[in-house]
Amino acid sequence: MAVESPQHTVRLPGGTPLLVPATEPVPGLHVYEQPEQLRGPGDGTTHPWRLGHHSGLPLAAFPTQLDATGAAHEVADFADWTRSADALRADQDFNLSGYYDRLMERTNALIIARSATEAA
Repeated sequence: MAVESPQHTVRLPGGTPLLVPATEPVPGLHVYEQPEQLRGPGDGTTHPWRLGHHSGLPLAAFPTQLDATGAAHEVADFADWTRSADALRADQDFNLSGYYDRLMERTNALIIARSATEAA
């Protein structure tokens, strides 16, 4: 059962943080609806629900909250998601290919690639 998270931080253009309501179906993973002002045409409209890391990084987009919540459960065993994003990136035991494969094979996720700003 999902537990209410106080909020999830989404970055607006220019880096301004926007706090949105979220659930935490798996410790460290948040499910939230992308704010309307950030939805672009196409995927942003058809897949407004996000699975994100508690650090604020979006991981994947989904058409419904139920889809995003299901995906969180699908990838729950890939990592201790409560760790920082930097710790997860540095973890040589984290099976990134397996994580992507699981999302692509068992969910209807659209993977969200990190931007150059997030990768820096």
